[in-house]
Amino acid sequence: MRNSLGISVKSLAIFGLAIAPAGAIHAQESATVEEIVVTARRRAENLQDVPVAVSAFGEERISSLQADDLSGLQYATPNFYFDEGDASNAVVYLRGVGQNDSLAFADAGVGVYVDDVFIARSQAAFLELFDVERVEVLRGPQGTLYGRNTIGGAVKFVSRRPTDEVEAYSEVGFGDFDSVVAKGRLSGPISEGLVYAKGAFAFSRRDGFNGNLFTGGTDGDVDNLAGRFGLYFTPNDDVEIDLTLDLRRERPDTARNPSRTTSVAGIPDPYGAPTALETFSASPDPYQVDVNAGGLSNIDALGLTARISWQANDDWVLESITSRRNFEFELNLDTDGTPLKLLDVYLYQDQSQLSQEFRGTYDAGGPLGFTGGFYYFHDDDLTFSGVDNLSASIFGFPVTAFGLSIASLADTDQITDSSAVFGDFTYELSDRLSVSAGARYTIENKESSRRFENFFDPTVSVIQSQPPFLSGVGTPGVVIRGEEDFEAFTPRVSVSYDVSSDVLLYGSASRGFKSGGFSGRANSDFGFQPFKPEFVWSYETGLKTSWNDGRLVANAAYFYNDYTDIQVTSFGADPQTGVFVDLFTNAAAATIQGLELEILAVPTDRLTLSASLGLMDAQYDEFDIQVGGVVTDVSDRDLVNTPEVSGSLAATYDFDLSASLTATLHGDISYRDSYANEVTDSPNLRQDTYWLSNAFVAVKTRDGRWEARAGIRNIGDETIRVQGFNISAFPGVETAFYGAPRIYDFRLIYRY
Repeated sequence: MRNSLGISVKSLAIFGLAIAPAGAIHAQESATVEEIVVTARRRAENLQDVPVAVSAFGEERISSLQADDLSGLQYATPNFYFDEGDASNAVVYLRGVGQNDSLAFADAGVGVYVDDVFIARSQAAFLELFDVERVEVLRGPQGTLYGRNTIGGAVKFVSRRPTDEVEAYSEVGFGDFDSVVAKGRLSGPISEGLVYAKGAFAFSRRDGFNGNLFTGGTDGDVDNLAGRFGLYFTPNDDVEIDLTLDLRRERPDTARNPSRTTSVAGIPDPYGAPTALETFSASPDPYQVDVNAGGLSNIDALGLTARISWQANDDWVLESITSRRNFEFELNLDTDGTPLKLLDVYLYQDQSQLSQEFRGTYDAGGPLGFTGGFYYFHDDDLTFSGVDNLSASIFGFPVTAFGLSIASLADTDQITDSSAVFGDFTYELSDRLSVSAGARYTIENKESSRRFENFFDPTVSVIQSQPPFLSGVGTPGVVIRGEEDFEAFTPRVSVSYDVSSDVLLYGSASRGFKSGGFSGRANSDFGFQPFKPEFVWSYETGLKTSWNDGRLVANAAYFYNDYTDIQVTSFGADPQTGVFVDLFTNAAAATIQGLELEILAVPTDRLTLSASLGLMDAQYDEFDIQVGGVVTDVSDRDLVNTPEVSGSLAATYDFDLSASLTATLHGDISYRDSYANEVTDSPNLRQDTYWLSNAFVAVKTRDGRWEARAGIRNIGDETIRVQGFNISAFPGVETAFYGAPRIYDFRLIYRY
């Protein structure tokens, strides 16, 4: 049964579970919820004073969630999905808006920022959590102050600034699957009152969760190293300069490959009889793969950011943020999930981006406040991709009978230039009533070109670390080019009212957009026609409250999204030729509405409680797929990564063990309703309803310097399908990737 919002009775039961801690709060001691300062509106404000739906995580709460990367925060944030996709990419959704395509032509729907710098590539956005001051998750379109690719929201990683006193942190750990973790940080002054510095790193290594029947080894191991180095200059009282260098290097032995959720047939010998097919059944175990390709998954990322802040006078602060980032990615992916060459993929990507933002903030202590500026972004991405389909067949015949090659290569060169001007005003009409209005105007230019080369020599394989890229050895295919301009006006208006010093009521309307472009898989001029930008109008009302003298914080929001021109990938076989077709078009529109609740409570000095709840009613208003001139209405599908109900509960309890030792017990549990994790909403690939629970016990010295911790994640050993591929049209299989099973680990931490 559903109510007027389309939310089921089951949702209300979860809601009751989430608010239970609030009713249990008693004023036993003087403990209060720690005040959280965020920069969601590009200026420092108390979280409870910001008329925006924001979830904020400081270093201590991140540690309690045992989050080593950004995906560890998804369950504690309402209507937030953040997980690893098929190509080491960050699949990010907020309130049903996002993008799960891993190729560079598909812009993200939720922007990920590191120290106010937008990260353009989804693989570079899957960030390790170390050297972190806080993470802010801004829900809903942030089209005014953030703009580019924030149609669903923004995830802001804020690193720690170098300290004015010497500080150090180290953490080492080991656990299941031969895992090893090490983190460290050292910070302090170089020249007192003038120059401060920091250095931090994070290292992780483990065996893969999957066993590979083809190789007899494991699949999807981890070998990552990340670092961040910073200098902070204060040449005088009015100027601050931050220089930050960050790097990341991944060198696992194997890529992460999918298991089969359906059976598939292929040709072991492409030169034998056309009907000599071999059938591979669905994998009996989700953590068992059977793949011949997947020995490569390398990442190199480097970023340099310079931030200058100048207190021009008592009223104005002027800032400049300049960043240059480079990213290189190399991957083998066995998309078909078999030991045959049905659809083995090689991907190489070389990307560089340059961004410049000038920003001014006015605050004279009166009723008027202003933030505005100019933003420029340049992105140059060169992607080589190749496919082995030597063993593929359609209706028992080799793919060469249908005009497809034994192996094919393509390069895509995409250049993006984006410029924007923006401004946001806040005016206090009275001591309690404030209004805000802002707008951003963005102009983008995208140029893209694709070249092809086909190989009919069975000795040629693109699943190599150095394949013959467009060498002229093969048969040249078509060369296609395109250029298009996109522009968008994204306004925002909000009204906030202080019902009391502890209660804020607000309402807002805002517009967000995601840029258009050209498909990075198109193999004809028809498929290379530009797709349009996405747009959303979002309406939100919310309540931020503090109770029991600061012991309980409870925030709630309702939102309504009118989401149009949704960019989706359409797979299918042309009904006339039988050839596999991949189109990326604006095929859909949707209406998404929902409720959100966040609670943080400190009943006593020893106990901390938190809860979150997300309810969504998401429906396609239209969704038409056109393949080979045939239009199919599929608007009855569910939106991707949009469960109707999600929620979490967490409790942390501290107590004394002795005069010199204390202990901490922590447990958290999360719930997600069933949802689609790919666009076709195949029953074989849907994720069923599940509960996910984690816990740890820690012993610390009373001064907090030493800590020993034993933790367990995914206590119930839930099998969670994080992404699916429905390629049943060609080569005739559906495959899936899975999250981590139950994991134990032990860690030793030292703070100075």
